[in-house]
Amino acid sequence: MLKNYPNEMDRNTEAQMKEHVMFGGPWRGPLIVRGKGVYCYDRDEKEYLDLESQAWSLCLGFGNEEVMEAAFEQAEFLYHMKGGLNTYPRLKLVDKILETAPDVFDRVSFEPSGSIANEAAMKIAMINRPEARYFVSLYHAFHGNTLATAAAGWHATKAKGDAYGGGVKYMAFMDNVVRVPNPYCYRCPCGKKEGECRFECADALRTTLQFGVSGPAAAVILEPVQGSGGQIPCPAGYLKRVREICDEFNTLLIFDEMQTGFGRCGTMFAMDLYGVTPDIFTIGKALGNGFPISGTVISRKLKGFQDGNDDNFTFCNNPMAQAAALKTIEILIRDNVPENARRMGEFLTKGLKEIQKKYPIMGDVRGPGLHIGIEMVKDPVTKEPDVVMAGAIYNKALENGLIMGLGGSSPHVIKVKPPLIINEAECASFLERFEKTMKEVTEET
Repeated sequence: MLKNYPNEMDRNTEAQMKEHVMFGGPWRGPLIVRGKGVYCYDRDEKEYLDLESQAWSLCLGFGNEEVMEAAFEQAEFLYHMKGGLNTYPRLKLVDKILETAPDVFDRVSFEPSGSIANEAAMKIAMINRPEARYFVSLYHAFHGNTLATAAAGWHATKAKGDAYGGGVKYMAFMDNVVRVPNPYCYRCPCGKKEGECRFECADALRTTLQFGVSGPAAAVILEPVQGSGGQIPCPAGYLKRVREICDEFNTLLIFDEMQTGFGRCGTMFAMDLYGVTPDIFTIGKALGNGFPISGTVISRKLKGFQDGNDDNFTFCNNPMAQAAALKTIEILIRDNVPENARRMGEFLTKGLKEIQKKYPIMGDVRGPGLHIGIEMVKDPVTKEPDVVMAGAIYNKALENGLIMGLGGSSPHVIKVKPPLIINEAECASFLERFEKTMKEVTEET
């Protein structure tokens, strides 16, 4: 019975039950019942090529047998422990993570979700900068959906257009973050041309720390490549300047590597790609290849959590997820998966730029690695965002067997972030289906 359970619910019951599920995001796409590799299948056995890795988490794709075997084997011994009792997989995972990170880091805490890990990073900053009240984040940032992390994101701004985001419902908790311009090279906030600037947007951060924040700031928190914000990569020179500014003002630097960590940018972490080391970084999503686990990694120069009330959750110590994460990291290193992400990212980006020549409404195509964004515009000269076109492409792509993502604060940006194991033939299949989608949508509009 369990084997056939996913297909037993009729469509009317599905529609009725869906009304009882509280989900704070949009409902997109079909009812998925199984997956393998880079493909998943709906209730009618229609095949979809997964270009969003299910919230960028399935770095090794659906149904990786080694990861499942590691988790299920661990479950025979332990599948849940409270935080105050250690386990072999927890201790081994800490060691493995620290092996993959720069030597300045020496402690890891585990949390059950990325939002909570980012909030843990903010707590660490407050422990180490007790005199500070404020954090600084970037325009278009996304760091989670807890009250603290939402305050650091775009939720309560007009980033999406005329209306404020849903975060305005929680304004009582939105007072401790100051936002500064992000290095959005395609739409430079300082009016500069890409490649011809001196990172004036970073200078805006320095000015804010000097004049715009009351007292010292606890930390600057940023994504090395903004995900929900629209696949916006921070140039290396910008991040180096930010590091210098944080050091000048004795402000900690937090990298949110939830989406960029464990290979997506073509290196194990984005900090490796850019050659910039933060004081704290957070990890999750790909860490467990779909098993719920996240972490906060801190420099040896910082104080960590100091008692059982600082950062302790019922499900912060899940041996199954830890075993899955250990095996995931082992495979990433053994099979040189980040390098595959780099090569396939170049292949996809090159192919998409060829399609862009036929459809200039694809205003910008950007990486790095398999962290790809396609910015849809009404006109490539004016760069006016085209949210309607992006939505139409998303929906038509579903008909053509492609599951892609859309930007949160930038819903005119299509996100292409497949499992990191994708091969050239699968990339070519995507490019063929995507070009077909572009042709169909443009002919219909």
